[in-house]
Amino acid sequence: MQLPIVLTRWLDTLAGLVAAWQDVSRARKSIIVTRQDTDFVLRRSSATHGEIIAKIAAGTKIPAAIAQTLRNHFVIFEIAPSQIIPRQLTVPAQAREFLSGIVRNQLERLSPWPLTQIFYGVDAKPGSNDAGTLNVTVLIAARATLEALRDELTAGGLPPNRIVARKEDGDKGAFITLWTRPAERAKGQARSLQSMIGSGLAAILLLAAGISLWALYSANAISAESADVVAQTQSLQRQGQSSRKLDMTGLNPPQRAWAMKENTPVTVLILEFLARALPDSAYLTEIHLENTTLRINGLATDAPSLVGALEQSGRFSEVHFFAPTTKDQGSALFRFYIEARVDTHPQPIGD
Repeated sequence: MQLPIVLTRWLDTLAGLVAAWQDVSRARKSIIVTRQDTDFVLRRSSATHGEIIAKIAAGTKIPAAIAQTLRNHFVIFEIAPSQIIPRQLTVPAQAREFLSGIVRNQLERLSPWPLTQIFYGVDAKPGSNDAGTLNVTVLIAARATLEALRDELTAGGLPPNRIVARKEDGDKGAFITLWTRPAERAKGQARSLQSMIGSGLAAILLLAAGISLWALYSANAISAESADVVAQTQSLQRQGQSSRKLDMTGLNPPQRAWAMKENTPVTVLILEFLARALPDSAYLTEIHLENTTLRINGLATDAPSLVGALEQSGRFSEVHFFAPTTKDQGSALFRFYIEARVDTHPQPIGD
């Protein structure tokens, strides 16, 4: 099945649902219209008898203010009891689902007019004396009478959505529908709703596409800006590295050696400082460096003297044991654990 056909059917279904919802919403705000002598009397469906909204003379146009008020209301015209013929039937309760067919078969006998010249409505209630039966009420009206009333109301600016009659005399009787607005108008309304829904969906899709394009453009712009920031950072790093390189032109060999030593990794300098500060009788087994904190482990014949030796070197401060000194089992040496803070590097000599 092609996509346009599926989309059209989906829009038809959605438009039908919207139209049905509108009808239900309007039905909740229905207006009851009755004929009294030469006037049409309007009242709300929830209003009691005598609470009249408006009274309009037959054959005249409804005032614009009232027409605007009733624009979104469901108009129900109640036909006078004198213009209908009631008939009663009794059928078995099991025949409820076949009731419409039963009534149509009986209409030729019940109606004083031919079937093509009538409108009718049906209501069924369980029998009051026998629960196994249904009391069926059939209200019959002449088609010409209802069409004349409908045309007169439409010409006056008050087209009815439904024509009803009461099962019983008085306001307490239940309504039985004789006629409803033809489906052709509903189809036209559905086509209008379909057009509106289609336009709305198209607008939503265009908006979503615009937002997606904007998000894609923003993401590309952010990516390009990030790349520029990375390139600038790398450039600054290279400049910093190049600025830290010493110009060794004009330095004599000792000065050049010290300058090269100052630009070597810190660990190399620390190893050299330790080698100069520690006596030949001390041996290092572990070295740990975290920022400016140095920890060394090893063996020595005189572990306490190592603290003073490191402090006197001028390269370390806050020298102390961070663990007890113990006797090594395999030799006559003592195992030590020393922690110190590494001081700043010396400047090149010869200035």
